[in-house]
Amino acid sequence: MPKTSAANRERISRMKAAVRRGRMLQAKKNGERMIPDRILKQLAALNLPPNEFVYTACLEKLLRGA
Repeated sequence: MPKTSAANRERISRMKAAVRRGRMLQAKKNGERMIPDRILKQLAALNLPPNEFVYTACLEKLLRGA
């Protein structure tokens, strides 16, 4: 794979961020949930301690596997 210049990497990251922003705005407009109900039910079933770090780590892992 050819090397990418710093300017191109920055441009690509800006384009990806714009796509993410557009997707988020579209989801808000349509009233879609950011986290699917299935994932929320799985999190509730884990009976996690009241620790934000543990919650976000588990949420991240579940979203990646989805």
